[in-house]
Amino acid sequence: MGDNMSDSDTLDHDSEREETESFDTEPHLNLYRHGRRYSLTRLEQHPWPIDETEKDRLEEQHVLLRELFEGRLYLAPIESPRNVLDIRTGTGCWAMECAERYPSSAVRGIDLVNMQDEWVPPNCEFWVDNLCQPGWHTQYTNIDFVHINQIQGDRQLLSLLLEGSNSCCAPGGWVEICDMTVQLDNPGEDSPFHKYIQEMTTAHARDGRQMDLPLHFGAELTRHGFINVTERSYDLPLCTEGRDKLKKRIIQNWTAGLEGYSFTLLEKHLGKNFTETVLMCASARRALQGKIEGYLQMSTGCVRTETGLAAFNDQ
Repeated sequence: MGDNMSDSDTLDHDSEREETESFDTEPHLNLYRHGRRYSLTRLEQHPWPIDETEKDRLEEQHVLLRELFEGRLYLAPIESPRNVLDIRTGTGCWAMECAERYPSSAVRGIDLVNMQDEWVPPNCEFWVDNLCQPGWHTQYTNIDFVHINQIQGDRQLLSLLLEGSNSCCAPGGWVEICDMTVQLDNPGEDSPFHKYIQEMTTAHARDGRQMDLPLHFGAELTRHGFINVTERSYDLPLCTEGRDKLKKRIIQNWTAGLEGYSFTLLEKHLGKNFTETVLMCASARRALQGKIEGYLQMSTGCVRTETGLAAFNDQ
């Protein structure tokens, strides 16, 4: 998108978080477009907003998913991890809560973009770094737990993260990845929501991404040399009528992010302008008030890095 800027687009150097600027490995430029803020420096790898609107949505999502996981921050059976990496940390809310729960631990949140708070627990720090580099993990050693957040269908990034995680974990360390995808019972239907998913699937593919990548976490972990992989999924019906409040709120939180999630990829790969994307997302949300058959699936993959040890049992 940086090569296709309009007169309404503006650039600015990131002047936030001077106190933690030393954690950045390079200066970052911001792009302002249609009232949203993006990282111009990392737009290819992270084509989604990094502004306060998106931060608020992601922080609410964290609270809702924690409730879905019955208060747990992770599903791996590790009671008090000492050294933790939170990869694709986003707003950093997971990393900060982990640091607060385990004050004797050292928690590092790592991401491509700067969305994290200035003020953090003393045992937590954030690094903005290029996770797309093969050697991203070399400065981290003896890690007890690697927590990988949503990677938005980027199979190449997933490979780099799994390879790096396997290298920097201590023997017997744990790796857990969590992400979400939409599963439609009848993907060929022509509702506005189905149309939205079809076009986003095309845009993802043209961007080198795979919308259903979370369904393949187990296979990817196995392909990268992990054994005894455990997968778990939570199915949240897209039709929220008659469903419990928590599942309904998770769906609402997800749909609130459709525009930010879609705009850059739809413009870049399908030529849609801002108005077209806004109208498409609004129509998709309205369609969800009907009887869309399918669900938003939360998928997790978890494995212990030491050969031969069994993965965790259902809790």
